[in-house]
Amino acid sequence: MDRKKKIRATEEMIEVVLIRIPKEIEAMRFYQSAAQKATDDSARELFENLAEQEKGHEAELKRILADLKAQLKELKNSE
Repeated sequence: MDRKKKIRATEEMIEVVLIRIPKEIEAMRFYQSAAQKATDDSARELFENLAEQEKGHEAELKRILADLKAQLKELKNSE
């Protein structure tokens, strides 16, 4: 794959990650809210666990985003 195609592919991956991060935050907030409303301890624990998983997804996507941005910068600087 030539450099221009690599740049475009990396930009597209960045766009996807930027779309997904708010979705993970939204899901985390949903589960946190469900945990607060839960009247059963096991349901509350389930929702809290799901919220933590979404928080982990957000963190991983932010790490991936940083890596992709670094790759993009390197590709653009190698012109």
